[in-house]
Amino acid sequence: MARIRSVSVEFGAEIVRAVAATSADLAAFARREHARVMRDEPRPSSFRRFVDGKEGAPEDAVKPFGVIEYHYQRLAEVVQFAMESLFAFSPVLSGEYRLSHTLFVDGAPVRDLRTWQPSDGEVVILNPLPYARKIEMGKQKMRLPGSDKVYQQAEQVVRRRFGNVASIKFTYRPVAGASVKVSKRAAASDMRRPALVIRAY
Repeated sequence: MARIRSVSVEFGAEIVRAVAATSADLAAFARREHARVMRDEPRPSSFRRFVDGKEGAPEDAVKPFGVIEYHYQRLAEVVQFAMESLFAFSPVLSGEYRLSHTLFVDGAPVRDLRTWQPSDGEVVILNPLPYARKIEMGKQKMRLPGSDKVYQQAEQVVRRRFGNVASIKFTYRPVAGASVKVSKRAAASDMRRPALVIRAY
C-alpha cells in the first residue's frame, strides 16, 4: 500500500511539473508571437492583453490550458490608407486641395496616430479649404470629369479593405477651431466640409 501511495504521489508531482511547464511555455510563446507582431510592419498602434479573460494581467498568470489574447489596434493603418486614397482621388490644379486633407483626433488637428489610444476620441479626416464642399458636391468647375465626390469615393475604397476592423463613414463636419467668415445669408451647412469619420470596432 505504501508503494502504491508513493508511486501515486510521484506521478502527481510529475503532472504538476508538466502543467506548470505547459503554462510557462504558453506564456513564453505568447510573448514571442506578440513581440513579432509589434516588430513587423505595419505595426499596431496599440494593443490590449487578456489573460484568461482578465484584461491587463501578465502572461505568466495564465492558468494551465488557459487562453492569452492580444487585441491589436490597427487604426493608424486604416487612416494611412484613407489619406492615400483621398490623395489619389483628389483633383490637381495647384495641388493645394490634395495637400490639405487634415487629420483630427477629438477635434484637434494631429500629424499622425502614433500616440493615439482608444480613449482619445474619434478620428476624423477633412479638408478645411472653403471650396472643398463644392468639389465634393460637383459644383466646382473642374478640368476633368469625375473629380467630384472625393470623400465618398475614398469611403467606399477604405470600407472594402478595412470594413472588418473599423467603421468608416462619409459625412460633413464643421472645421474644428477655424474662424470662417461667412455672410449672414450663408447657411450653416456651408460651414461644413466633407469628412471621413473612422472608429475602431
